[in-house]
This record gives sequence, C-alpha cells and structure tokens, in this order.
Amino acid sequence: MMNGKNWNGWGVSEIGPLHIKENLPNQDSFIVKKFCWGIVGVVCDGLGSKRYSHIGSKALVDAIVKAAQLFDFEKDIELFEPLLKSLWDINISPYTENETSTTLLFCIVKNKKIYIGRVGDGAIVTFGKKSLLLEEDKNNFTNYTIPFGRSQKIQWHIIDDGEIDSIVMCSDGISEDLKKEKLFSFFQNYIANYKDMQSNKRFNEIKKWLKNWPVKGHSDDKTIVALVKDLI
Repeated sequence: MMNGKNWNGWGVSEIGPLHIKENLPNQDSFIVKKFCWGIVGVVCDGLGSKRYSHIGSKALVDAIVKAAQLFDFEKDIELFEPLLKSLWDINISPYTENETSTTLLFCIVKNKKIYIGRVGDGAIVTFGKKSLLLEEDKNNFTNYTIPFGRSQKIQWHIIDDGEIDSIVMCSDGISEDLKKEKLFSFFQNYIANYKDMQSNKRFNEIKKWLKNWPVKGHSDDKTIVALVKDLI
C-alpha cells in the first residue's frame, strides 16, 4: 500500500544574473526531504523587493518541514496554516513578515495522500491518472504576487497517492519563461530525462542549463524540484 516511502526526488537552484550583478543572494529556497512516513518537497521564492526575502524563503521551507512532521492530517486541513504561520514567524525573528516576504509551493506525501499547497506564483505540475497544472491566478491589472502570510490562504489540492506518479514544482523564474501550453510537455520530458539518472550527473546537467537559460534577457533566480514515485 502506498504510504509515501516509495517516493524520492531532487531539487536544483541557480541564482539569477541580476542578483549576481547586484551582489545579492539567491532569494529562492527549496528542500526535498524523506521521512519514514513519506516525503516533503518545497519551493519558496523570496520577493525581490524585500531586503531579507532570502531569509524568509529559507525560514518558510524549514517551517513546512517541521509542520509536516507535527501536524495531524486527520484533522481539518485548514488548521495547518496557522501552525505553519507560527513556525515561520519564529524562524524569521527578529525580522518582520514584510521584510521577509516569500511565495510558497509544497507537496507532502503522507497517510496515502498527497497534500499539495500553494501561495503566490510559480507552477506545480502533476502527472499520472490525475494530471494538473497549478498556477497563481493573477489579477489582469497587476503583476504583483501575494506572498504567504497575507490575505491569500493556502490553495489546497488533496489527492490519493495512487493517482499521481510524479510532481514538478518550480519558481516563476522558470514557469513565466515558458509558454503555458508547453508546460506539461516540458516537465514531462524533464521527469523522463532525469528520473533514472545518477544523482551527481543529474544535478550537474540541470545546474548547467539553468545557468545557461536560453531566454533572452532573463534575470530571475530559478529553482525546480521533482518528486517521483519508485525513483531508482
């Protein structure tokens, strides 16, 4: 029976040219972490206009991992967000939420369920019996994304483990440079190309093409995380 133990994954992040030029840190953070009960994958993209957003994104990644361990998923899922917010507030201290604003994409495989959540931009794509493309529905009149901890609540998708074979999450430095109609095929090929590759070779190859991103004038940090069932 599926319980998350048969999932694995990887993640890669590359600082954007603009941050290199301005001597700023990569504001994206990510993690792929396995447990005896399952797996957690997270991508957080610190808002570029905030001075300590790199601290906020790392703090939120760590908070998701802790919340996934602590939370009783048999309870109302709406109770997860207050726990996560409290953990994040502790992690960002002494900085404020406004100084550390960040988006959030995550996937938790636990109790034969896949708990997918998002706040802000970036993309999540699932493959299997239930294939989904999850993106932020931005207001047509503004390009501003709403970060975690503000008015926008976590948007949840809870799916049986058997319905999905693989998941890809990426920051908007990748998703916004791809045509929407090409996202599925791009990430499907990504999984097919890398799922059986030796980890060091896979990391080096992905790092190389993220660094040499072919879109003219690109400037943003780029992060991509994949979770795959029965990964060798």
